[in-house]
Amino acid sequence: MKDISGIEFNRDTSGRPKSVTIDLEKHGKALQYFLEKTGASVDQDDDFEKKWADGITGDELIANVKKHIKTLPWKK
Repeated sequence: MKDISGIEFNRDTSGRPKSVTIDLEKHGKALQYFLEKTGASVDQDDDFEKKWADGITGDELIANVKKHIKTLPWKK
């Protein structure tokens, strides 16, 4: 196969191509349609921002932990 900058074929022990590593900075736009159709995302920042927005604050975490600790069967 022809060597192309930003594309590397990973081979199995018998030398057959098994997978491919693609530099998304160089070829991301060309792959965007394929990645979106398969459920993958080229822009991972959006996914992070969505999860971050759904997160809880530090105060909410502390309140949840304290609430859970009170439900534990402590021995006296």
